[in-house]
Amino acid sequence: MHFLASWLDDASNAAPEERATVADFKIYVGDQNVTMHLVGTESEDHVTMPLYSLVEGMVHEWWNLFGGRDYEISLLKFRMGYAVPDVRMKYDGAAFEVSSYQRTYKNPDIRFWTGPSEVLSRPSAEAELEGLIGELLGRLKKRKIQDTSAEIRWKRVLASRADVEEAGFCEAAGALGVDPYQIDDKTLAEIIKAAESFEGEPLLEFLAGARGRARQPLLDWIDQVEKQPRYRSRVSGLQEIAGLAVAKVPSKEHERSWALGYRRARAVRQLLNLEISDRFETPNALARRFGASTEFSLAPRVDGIRALRSDQEDGVHIHLRDHGSAPRARNGELFSFARAVGDVCCFPEMTRSPVNELRDASRQSAGRAFAAEFLAPIQEVHSMWNDGKDVQSIADDLRVDEIVVQRQLENAERIEDACR
Repeated sequence: MHFLASWLDDASNAAPEERATVADFKIYVGDQNVTMHLVGTESEDHVTMPLYSLVEGMVHEWWNLFGGRDYEISLLKFRMGYAVPDVRMKYDGAAFEVSSYQRTYKNPDIRFWTGPSEVLSRPSAEAELEGLIGELLGRLKKRKIQDTSAEIRWKRVLASRADVEEAGFCEAAGALGVDPYQIDDKTLAEIIKAAESFEGEPLLEFLAGARGRARQPLLDWIDQVEKQPRYRSRVSGLQEIAGLAVAKVPSKEHERSWALGYRRARAVRQLLNLEISDRFETPNALARRFGASTEFSLAPRVDGIRALRSDQEDGVHIHLRDHGSAPRARNGELFSFARAVGDVCCFPEMTRSPVNELRDASRQSAGRAFAAEFLAPIQEVHSMWNDGKDVQSIADDLRVDEIVVQRQLENAERIEDACR
C-alpha cells in the first residue's frame, strides 16, 4: 500500500483546509494503481480531490482500525461526494490487509476496477498512513491553517501512542467501537473489569466480540465459571500435547494465523495417533482425549462467548458454554471445544482467551482453522465428496455443521498450500 499525492495550488474550494489540500491522488495496492478508472470511455490514472476529508477520517478512525477486530474501513466513508476507489483496510491483530473492490458512480459515469489485496505488517501500514497524514498536516501548517479537527485529533493520537498503557486503553476502546477520548463511566468500568481477566490480543478479541451487546453478563459469566469445581473444566493433558505440536510444527515468519491453525491441527492428530477416518461424537469424548476427567461438564449459557480458555497452575481449563437444546447444538459444542484446543496449540503461552463469534481476528481465525481441519480433515472430506456424498451427509458423518464442510472444500487449495 502506498499513497502518492501531487498537490495542486490555487484550488477554488470554499473551505480553506480543502482548498489547501487538493491533489492528483494515486493509491497503490500490491504495486497496482487502484485509482485507475474510466470516465465514460476515457481512462484516468488518478483522482483529483481535496484529501483533507480522507485524512480527517483516518485520524478519527485510528483506534477503531487498529483496536477493532472484524472491523473494516472503506475510503468511501470519507469521500465527501468525490469519486474514490473502494479501498478497504482491516487489521486482525497480526496482519493488516488492504483490498480494492469495483465501484461505479453515475453522473458522471465513472468506474473503478477490482484490484488486488495486499497484506502488510502493522508497522508498515502505520508508516504509510502516517506519511500521508503528516504530509497533509504539514501542507496546512505552511499555509497557516491550524487547529483543524484532523490536527487536534492527530496530536491526541500521537500522545496516546507514546504511552504504552494509554495506547492499550485506546485500542481496547476501539475494539468496542467507542471513542477513547469521550468514554462514559460505565464503558470505562467494563474495560477495566475485562482487563482483570484478559490482556493483549485476547482482551481486544473479547471486547470486539462484545461490541454492540451487553458486556456485564459476559463479565459475570467469567467470574461464575472460574469459581466452579476445577474438575469440571480441567484438561490435564492439553498443555503437553500443545508443547509437542509447537516443537513438531514451528510457526513460520509472517505466517497467517489460519495457516498455523491448519498445520497445528494436522500435527495434533498425528500426536494423538488418529486415523484420517476417526470421529468424535461429543465434546466430552474429545475432552477425554486431552486428559479431561469423566466429570468434565458444560458451563452455563451466555450470549457472546462460546468457550473460555483459562490457563492455571494445575493446567489448562476450558469452560465450554452450553450451546442449547437444538439438535445441532452438540455439533456447535464440539467445534467450540476444538477451537479452544486450537487456541492453546497455536498460542501456547499462559493466558486467558475467549472463543467467540469473531471471524477476522487473529486468534479466532487460527482456532477456527484448527477446529475445521482437526474435526473435518480436508483429505477425508474430499474422499467422501468423491464417493458421491453431499455436504449435508459429510457434515452429519463428521459431527460438524454444513458450513464447516463447505469452507473446507472452498479452502482446500490454501489448506494444502499451508501444510506443505
